Amino acid sequence: MTQIRILLIDDDDAVREVTAAVLRQAGHTVTPAPNAKTGLTLHHADPHDLIITDINMPDMDGLELIMALRHAAPRPRVIAISGGYRLSESLFLPLAQRLGVRHALAKPFRAEALLQAVDAVLAEPAPVTVGVVA
Repeated sequence: MTQIRILLIDDDDAVREVTAAVLRQAGHTVTPAPNAKTGLTLHHADPHDLIITDINMPDMDGLELIMALRHAAPRPRVIAISGGYRLSESLFLPLAQRLGVRHALAKPFRAEALLQAVDAVLAEPAPVTVGVVA
């Protein structure tokens, strides 16, 4: 089986390191990025099979990243993660899903929940790029 290449974007070093370790232990190749701008640059230079992004980040937040990725070709699969305060679950994660994110996880999440979300997203058909005619 081919290793899945995952771009993991989170400004929290501890969350990024633990999440990357869980994904690597499951057999995935993980590229960590400390912020959305770096993640977007990394993805444009070398597209990944899946992007897992935090929503609440300084400079460029995860919602801005998700909107930018809607026009990428091919359009990547995305899982949104967020936590830290009440608005994450009630506002930001549902908004990410309205922008086309198929799965959203509230922090803290269990390793099993993360791996189930990864498997579910990868089993779905690839998303269609917005504004690109095939």
